[in-house]
Amino acid sequence: LNRAGFNLDTLSMGMSGDLDAAIAEGATMVRIGTALFGARS
Repeated sequence: LNRAGFNLDTLSMGMSGDLDAAIAEGATMVRIGTALFGARS
């Protein structure tokens, strides 16, 4: 999006299961709730 003229400093994408892929793609914020708390019941 920065290339489209937006000045963004945070890219939030992915969750616990996608952690490695999200970081590899440049995510600066990843939700890791399942990794910390386990699956929802």
